[in-house]
Amino acid sequence: MSVRTSIDILVESVESSMILMIGESGTAKEEMAFRFVEDGFKKEENVIAVLFAHSATDYLEELRKRDEKNETYLNKGQLNIIDAISYRSVPEEKPPKTFYLDNANDLLTLSVTLNEQSKKASKLRIVFDQLALLTLYNEPMQVLNFLQTLAARIRGRKQSAMLLLDSGVIDEQTEKTLHTIVDILAESKRTDEPTGPQQLVRIKFANNQYEPRWVQVV
Repeated sequence: MSVRTSIDILVESVESSMILMIGESGTAKEEMAFRFVEDGFKKEENVIAVLFAHSATDYLEELRKRDEKNETYLNKGQLNIIDAISYRSVPEEKPPKTFYLDNANDLLTLSVTLNEQSKKASKLRIVFDQLALLTLYNEPMQVLNFLQTLAARIRGRKQSAMLLLDSGVIDEQTEKTLHTIVDILAESKRTDEPTGPQQLVRIKFANNQYEPRWVQVV
């Protein structure tokens, strides 16, 4: 039986770490993010999903489709959602434990909301889906300052965060600066093999021990 590929098995520890998952669109970034969330559930950790690419309703539906056990974790209240994309069409029946931003470029409210929610959890994972869209709504320097503050908080509270980023979407200088902020840089890619397409991931660098080779997502 193949071992399920996840960030949690590729690095010694994700605690006190900001993780950047970067790769071209259509690679395994989103899958690795869902596994990061599900691994947190299994370890009785709370999760905050900051959504720029999915609505809260769609994200919850996808979690339920992936694994029937996720329903148990959701019922326990382990997931909080900050929906930054649905402010123009907030549903009448709002999903539980969901906060809707009034504007996608309101970094101050996002920062305050994240801080208030993260202070309530001793064990916490944060997922940003998708960081590229955050940079479209805000100036790059504002985003970098926001992420530096977030990084300091999660390190101080021994929490973790994963940021998804499509390759080539933000300018090269901003991406290089982002690399200096994060604690773990993970990459994803897709290759075409005789047996069919493969999704691969690797850890490019981390503050603790890690697996540096390209590993198939299984």
